Amino acid sequence: MKRSAIIAFVLLALVAVAPLAPVSSQESLSAWPYFVDVNSQSDARGLSDFLVTAEVFGRAREDLADLRLYDRLQREIPYGLRVLRKVHESREVKAKEFNRSAVGNASELSADLGEGAGEHNEVEIDTEGDNFRRLVNLEGSDDGAEWRTIVSGAIIFRFESNTQSIESNRVSYPASRYRYLRVRVFADSLSDRAAPVINGVEALMVVRQEGELVTWNTGWIESRRTRHEGEAATAWIIDFGNRVPCSQLTLDVSEETFSRPYVVETADDPQNVLRVATGEITRPLGKKIAPVVIAFDENREVFVSKLRLIVTDYGNTSLSIESIKPAAAARQIVFDASDSVSAPLRLYFGNPKASAPRYDFEKNLPDLLKSKPVRYELGTVQPNPVFEPEPEPLTERLPWLIYLVLGASSLALAAILINLARRSIRDQAPPPDAEKAEEHGSDSERMKAEG
Repeated sequence: MKRSAIIAFVLLALVAVAPLAPVSSQESLSAWPYFVDVNSQSDARGLSDFLVTAEVFGRAREDLADLRLYDRLQREIPYGLRVLRKVHESREVKAKEFNRSAVGNASELSADLGEGAGEHNEVEIDTEGDNFRRLVNLEGSDDGAEWRTIVSGAIIFRFESNTQSIESNRVSYPASRYRYLRVRVFADSLSDRAAPVINGVEALMVVRQEGELVTWNTGWIESRRTRHEGEAATAWIIDFGNRVPCSQLTLDVSEETFSRPYVVETADDPQNVLRVATGEITRPLGKKIAPVVIAFDENREVFVSKLRLIVTDYGNTSLSIESIKPAAAARQIVFDASDSVSAPLRLYFGNPKASAPRYDFEKNLPDLLKSKPVRYELGTVQPNPVFEPEPEPLTERLPWLIYLVLGASSLALAAILINLARRSIRDQAPPPDAEKAEEHGSDSERMKAEG
């Protein structure tokens, strides 16, 4: 019984010093240490947005999953996070032909895009013939019976001259989810003698986005002479003041002409340097002076607070770089400022343990917004007055406790070992009667030997 009590004490001691598993709880604004006011210059309602600033990046999680948007009545506002990179993507939506006919001077073809095909906004039409300019009508349907006009009077053409050819066989339209498409191509009155033959139709979802860059202000820029790969060079240290994304640098160089190799690398950790761009900056003689843009290799984007630009000078003097402007694709927060939203709005951030909110609003946000959102602006970062830091573990609040528990555990283990050793010795010792019998037997054998 005593031994069982000692073992139970040891187990309880080990549990006391073990790290506790996190307990899930409902989100509370007291877990977010910072906020900024979200302000609008107009009273417009509807789809709205703002861009994440360097000050928010410097205190938020890198993936911005800890952002929370609230109105004046402390109601959470769903949002969608978009990275405004330059995009030109095309996704094919498979189409199955199910009807083909000719009506007067026009050919008609219907296609089934399948159930759950998603959005599409462009159709590619392959027709026979050369040197034509043909009109196209496009209709859509959800059931294949009732049709609605999507585009009327669009133009496709193909012309050839000597060895050159020019063609445009795509028709664009607002993003649609129609399952069925019907294409009607009219004959060119000048070159076609009959309704043109439609070889096939392909539906596409094309995303063209010019993107939006945001330029970060630099805390300071330091330059110094150095050597790079054995050659004379100049290094510029660019301090952003906050940890932000960066994908390019724009340089204002005073010299009229130059041609020099460069390297851009991270400078946050001297023991872990990452090279993000290499190449040569040039300005031919007589070319107009304009900013020099250094785009990172393979459209790479890095999160850093410092970068190092190294330009190899060889026998030349250092370039006179008047300014260096780092930039990255803007992070856009899109939300619906409906009539139910009560201004002013606040954006909370800085909770490293927050999980991504995964709003339905973001999932249903189209790739291409139909209208430009109303732009809001962020104010200065402020400490959250209701923020409550997470309590430290018991072992950090009472550091002596761990030594007390470990000492008690050691004493308990020592007691167990001593107890086990004593029992082992006792079990191995012969009983007293056996010792007397053994002594009596020894005396009898001795007497017989003497007799």
